[in-house]
Amino acid sequence: MAKDGHGLEEALESLLGVPVDVEESPPRRYALREVPHLAGPPEESAVAVYVRSSGVLCSSILLILPPSSARRIGDLMLGAGAPSEDVLDACRELGNIVASRYLSQVADQKGGQAVPTPPFSTVDMAGAVIASALQSAGLDPEIHAIELRLQAEGTVMRGTLLILQDQTSEASAY
Repeated sequence: MAKDGHGLEEALESLLGVPVDVEESPPRRYALREVPHLAGPPEESAVAVYVRSSGVLCSSILLILPPSSARRIGDLMLGAGAPSEDVLDACRELGNIVASRYLSQVADQKGGQAVPTPPFSTVDMAGAVIASALQSAGLDPEIHAIELRLQAEGTVMRGTLLILQDQTSEASAY
């Protein structure tokens, strides 16, 4: 994994109120058959944040977090013991920041705009979340994944960012 060099650390430190160390894997392309296992075992629970984008990159972006990472993000942002709905709000904000940063990078590279929708979140089995995102992405999307590792106050939080690029998109993500 590589250290973040594009301001994500600063944005997350501002959001969470504590220093954050961010590492991310290089984007990797996946075949459709490999996708159900990208965020861990399909039958395990996950918190997912979904953002759709239009413009130079038409895609579905999905941030998938293990429940323990989602809870820790909520604890850091809101204090320990925050209600579940507030934790989902915190995760939506995290997903919005991560997706928007990614979209800004692609738009800058391609010389256009990529416009995100407001984030939507859900808690379900990881496989069900991914299957739903694949259905909304259309036929045969180009699929990339980035593994995220966030460390704050001695705790490691992990997430998987899936980018399901529509075949009709104006630009290739990579």
